[in-house]
Amino acid sequence: MNKDLISVSRVAMIAIHGWKGNQSSMRPIAKAFNIEKIHWTFLQAPYNVSEDQFSWFEEDEKVGWKYQESFDLLTKTISDLNKKGFPNSNIFLLGFSQGACLIMEYIIRQEFSLGGIIPIAGFIGQKEQFKSNIKPGSRNTSVLLIHGEKDEVVLPEESRIASELFSEAGFKTELLSPSVGHKIPIQIKGIIEDFISETQH
Repeated sequence: MNKDLISVSRVAMIAIHGWKGNQSSMRPIAKAFNIEKIHWTFLQAPYNVSEDQFSWFEEDEKVGWKYQESFDLLTKTISDLNKKGFPNSNIFLLGFSQGACLIMEYIIRQEFSLGGIIPIAGFIGQKEQFKSNIKPGSRNTSVLLIHGEKDEVVLPEESRIASELFSEAGFKTELLSPSVGHKIPIQIKGIIEDFISETQH
């Protein structure tokens, strides 16, 4: 793997937990990955499901699914990282399950690009509106989709569809399908390191 990973400037990774997770859910993943020169930020979804369990989306009988608070939290976090010296090109979003859904829906609606997004075991909910929701400024964001071939919670086909949609829209897209279920496989550490490194050149 690339031992000179981002030797000049650090990279910021915003970790987005899955449904019913919380701010602590992704910390063990970051610790297990142990990627050098990464500044991790762990977010907690704004919509409460139960004690210490949160969601990035909330169903509302009048307006349908609510997610603006989640989008606002991501935007504020990116802005805060900018103020700390991280340019957008050095900021990445890593989301698992519902968190993966969030980062895919979020990035296409922005007038800016990030270094990349890493959706793991997610899906695009509004496939028919995907293309029309894309803001041109977001297309320089690289996309690394990861989805276990044995996933029975969110079927692997969902990430194959997402890969096609992102590719057809002009995003640089890669799909990895490890032989695991609905989880974040630790063995993808090297893949993520290479993905980050490639976006910096």
